[in-house]
Amino acid sequence: MARSLVLTATVAALLQQAPTTVYRDPANRFTFSYPSAYGSIGPGTDDAFQDRVAVFRFSSFPARFGGEPALTKGFPLIDLQALGGLYDSLTLSVFPEPLRTRVVSQLPRLTLANFCAALAEPRHLDPTIAAFASLRPQEREAIGGTDMMRNDSPHVIECRTKGDMITFDKERGFAPGWPVQHVYGTVRFLTGSYSTFQLIAGGFAPDRATLQAIENLVASFQLP
Repeated sequence: MARSLVLTATVAALLQQAPTTVYRDPANRFTFSYPSAYGSIGPGTDDAFQDRVAVFRFSSFPARFGGEPALTKGFPLIDLQALGGLYDSLTLSVFPEPLRTRVVSQLPRLTLANFCAALAEPRHLDPTIAAFASLRPQEREAIGGTDMMRNDSPHVIECRTKGDMITFDKERGFAPGWPVQHVYGTVRFLTGSYSTFQLIAGGFAPDRATLQAIENLVASFQLP
């Protein structure tokens, strides 16, 4: 026990000593800091598209997938299909309007209180509900399939709340029979004009230092 506490303290001390860089939004909307070891920063996936207010990509982020800080507005959606395809802005784009809006309107809104439970669920929306009764069978099938996308046999290893943030690590498969991969990160639930600031990554199991660095980055987000 004592050895574990010493190791945790050592990791925390190293993280505090690591050089950081402050990003300042050119429009003066927000700032956040990140480890300088992540390299240069530039526009990320679907930056400024729909509800993705600002998304960033690091040149040297230590993960196989993802690792893009994202500021969002509107209905909370989570990157890298961490809760399946229906809660991911990229995979939701397979649905044309107004079907996309109808699907989102039936999803339970993610909050600090229900996020960890939703993270563990393999499905989040029943495509046979009355709200979808007028849809074609192919459309209802697409809703069900997208819901389970990249979320086969989910197993939550860690999901903890700290203030307005949730940090998690989870195992899941892309589909039945596929290798298990980790998805992990921190989501900060915001109020006012924005809904979340998040950084989600995936691939191999993260070490404690990586999870703490992600949490520190998300925690550093500040409005003017």
